[in-house]
Amino acid sequence: MKTTIAKLISTLGHPFLTVPVFVVFLLFSIESARQATYLSLLIIGGIFVPIGITTLRGVRKGRYTNLDVSDQAQRQKWFITTTLLLFVVTLIIWLTNQDRTLRLAVTCALVLLVMAQVVNTRVKASMHLAFHVFLGFLILHFNGIAGIAFLLFAPLLAWSRIHLKRHVWKEIVVGVILGAVLGAAFWLVN
Repeated sequence: MKTTIAKLISTLGHPFLTVPVFVVFLLFSIESARQATYLSLLIIGGIFVPIGITTLRGVRKGRYTNLDVSDQAQRQKWFITTTLLLFVVTLIIWLTNQDRTLRLAVTCALVLLVMAQVVNTRVKASMHLAFHVFLGFLILHFNGIAGIAFLLFAPLLAWSRIHLKRHVWKEIVVGVILGAVLGAAFWLVN
C-alpha cells in the first residue's frame, strides 16, 4: 500500500506533469489566449515532447534504466539534450521579447538545469524536488496561498522518492536547495 501511495505522489510531483501544467496556467494568466497558446506550444512542443520521446526511446533501447533516468551516468547524457532544448526555447522567448516574468522564469529554469547537471557529477540531485520547490516559489509570486500549499506537498514528494529508492536524503536536500536558490533568484530579480 505504501509503495502504491508513493508511486502516486511521485507521479503527481513529476516535473513532466507539474511544469507543463504550471506553464499553461502562467501563460493563460498573463497573456492573451492566442499568445498563451503559441507560447504553450513552443515550450511544451519544444522541450517536453522531444524529451519525452527521447526518454521513452532511451528506456526501450536500454540507454536509460527507467523513465526517471535515475542512473547518475545516464542522467548526465540526458541533461545535455534537455539543456540544449531549454536553451533554444529560452533564446526564442528572449529574442521575441516576451513578458518579463516569463523570460525570468524560463531563464531561472535553464540555470537550474545547468546547475543540476554540474552538481550531478558528484550528487544525483532530485529533479522532482528541485523543480517542485522552484515552481513553489514561482506560484508564490502569483498566489501566496497556492504557493504555500504547493510547497507543503514537498515533504510528501521527498518521502515518495526515498521510499521508491530513487534517491537518498542527500540527493533530496540538494534538489531542494537548487530549487530554493533559483526560486529565490527569481524573486530577487523580479
